[in-house]
Amino acid sequence: MNDPAHDSSSRQRMLPSIVRDEPDWFVVNKPIGWHSVQERVTDGDPTIEQWIGEAFPDQRSLPDSGLVHRLDHSTSGCLLVAKNVQMHETLRENFSAGFGGWSIEKKYLALVARGLQAQGEFALYFSNRHKGSAKVTVKEIGARAELGKCRWTVMRAGRSHGDSTDPHACDLVEIDLIGPGRRHQIRAGLSSLGHALAGDSLYRGAPLDARWNDGHAALHAWKLTISGTIVESPRPAWAHGLR
Repeated sequence: MNDPAHDSSSRQRMLPSIVRDEPDWFVVNKPIGWHSVQERVTDGDPTIEQWIGEAFPDQRSLPDSGLVHRLDHSTSGCLLVAKNVQMHETLRENFSAGFGGWSIEKKYLALVARGLQAQGEFALYFSNRHKGSAKVTVKEIGARAELGKCRWTVMRAGRSHGDSTDPHACDLVEIDLIGPGRRHQIRAGLSSLGHALAGDSLYRGAPLDARWNDGHAALHAWKLTISGTIVESPRPAWAHGLR
């Protein structure tokens, strides 16, 4: 008999929740296995856009039900949502560039292959491959519109012994996403440095026991700081033990 905790349908029962509600915006905690918005081709998994529209019908009049940005299907954590058209435009602009005092900081948690430098950063260029490719190409030189920057700190070094599929065998890393995010920026960027995310089979990450992250890459949008207001999403099970 299949373990229901590992059944793909179980992740649909993990519903989104509101972690911060302000007059002009709110933040949704996105579970893994949910798409941010409806894509042209989908696998039948639910979308945050639809969930927002059903829970808050007034949001349907806004683009993407007010979603300011997106997270990958496999990524959990904070999604920023505007409550009106003007704020949607303002936050989208500031999410990329930080205009007009609306500075927005983005912090992630990830499990990566052991041995990453304790602190570091990268500035790499990310471009789509051929049409239909699931992966992105990472280069050291490219167009300005492809530039992606990250800064990281290792919060817990991985163990060199024991079960290789356990989260404690990986480095637990806090990552600052600097400026506009590029597609698969953290996943592809760290993989290009030889430290792919645990569970990220697309970028040759080491397997992670499915009970920890339901077979997905271990990446979590942990915190948003929106004009000085810090919003935090609860850490996933694999990130517990963070100092």
